[in-house]
Amino acid sequence: MPILLLVSALTAPTSFAADKIYYTAIETFDPLGLLGPPVGEVLAPPTVKCPGHEPTGNPEQPCPVGSRTHTRNFVIVSRVDASDPILSGMMTVVLNGNMDANAEGPVWGTFIIALDSGGTWEGTWQGLRVLVIPEDPEEDPYWTATLNVQGKGYGGMVDGMKMMATDDIFTPTPVPIAYTGFIEGRVIDPN
Repeated sequence: MPILLLVSALTAPTSFAADKIYYTAIETFDPLGLLGPPVGEVLAPPTVKCPGHEPTGNPEQPCPVGSRTHTRNFVIVSRVDASDPILSGMMTVVLNGNMDANAEGPVWGTFIIALDSGGTWEGTWQGLRVLVIPEDPEEDPYWTATLNVQGKGYGGMVDGMKMMATDDIFTPTPVPIAYTGFIEGRVIDPN
């Protein structure tokens, strides 16, 4: 009997290689046309808290200059255009963040991409937003964030697939009223 178990263990597959698809994409959120043609929309403005202060009511400067800003449940729609059709579509994003006086800090949230080809990706993202001050005094400061993204596919050709990506975000304003993201990632098809 022990010999039969040993033979079975030797003939059983020890692993399988899932298919991987590598992709690049550009995410655009610019409902006011600040960076080019208008793309996306705001579905719900954020809930804003200014620890130690009252909110200003100004969406471009929601807390007094020099204070911290905590935002929750900012819901937007952006556009994702990818090198592979299994990632191109309109993305609903929920943004949260805890910003310091320089609009820097941790950011996180959820997303759903309604694919042009049918099906959806649903997942989470997180990262750290930082202020970049160019050496050239003629250039305006801007903010960047590298987001770690994970999602799962539902329906259509992505059903059961998993995706992982980094999304390098560029924002020209302290509050993300417009941004561009440069995405690199992979999709794993375990089927």
